[in-house]
Amino acid sequence: MRIRQMGFSSRLKAHKNILTLETLRFIVEFLKDGNAKQAALRSGIPETYAARQGTWLKKHPMVQASLENDLDARETLKLDKAMAEIDRQMEVCRQILGLSD
Repeated sequence: MRIRQMGFSSRLKAHKNILTLETLRFIVEFLKDGNAKQAALRSGIPETYAARQGTWLKKHPMVQASLENDLDARETLKLDKAMAEIDRQMEVCRQILGLSD
């Protein structure tokens, strides 16, 4: 049995209402400079796929909706603090599960 890989439009439709940690990180990084490839790299996507994944994420409905909002400096700082807290909580989860490096 052969499993067919989902095409680009199918992936957009399947995930248009799901906010993943990867997508959230990309949004926060993309808001800093508007460069999709650099935002993808900073959000942890390997360099091999960064340009392609950045372009794909930029077309994601949740990313487009978030970019339509005008954020002031205070909201941007709040986003950065929230991402730092998420990273701390992820590290706690890794330690509990024994997944730390």
